[in-house]
Amino acid sequence: MISQKFRSKMGMPRVLIVDDEVQLAEIYRAVLQSAGAKVKVAYDAADAVDLIESFSPDVIVSDIRMPEVRGDELLVALSSYDPNLPVILVTGMDRSKIAIPKESQNLFHLLHKPIEYDQLIRAVQSAFTLVESKKLNELLLYERHTKSGSELSFDEWREKETQVLLQTVARRAS
Repeated sequence: MISQKFRSKMGMPRVLIVDDEVQLAEIYRAVLQSAGAKVKVAYDAADAVDLIESFSPDVIVSDIRMPEVRGDELLVALSSYDPNLPVILVTGMDRSKIAIPKESQNLFHLLHKPIEYDQLIRAVQSAFTLVESKKLNELLLYERHTKSGSELSFDEWREKETQVLLQTVARRAS
């Protein structure tokens, strides 16, 4: 029985499931949809790339062991595409046999099979909360930039403000 529903102030999470095991992928889809997520499924990494472009997921849930492109290889590819897109890897492999590449910035969580449905929902909820926080932060910064009347571009202004903030924190810490 699924007891959790996604909580959000900015909408429901869009989740992409990548798994070559069709039955398992469909179970994950049903679980996440019943909790309120919008879900698409790719049964291999090639389809996942197409869906990432068209669906713009907030979170990806991917198996590690798949033919052709493994989940950990997909993870590395996503680092260059969108380093802020959280990926939850699912595996039945022994922990000692899992090697996550160092250049994979997107790994948010690693779940070991068999996973409980509420565990999957909690992991996606946590990843989506992070995504929402980053989006909200960006909106607030943009609003602050607009109100400042600065002639700098948003990116230049944000960089300058970040440096000022870091200097202030460093002074207070010493």
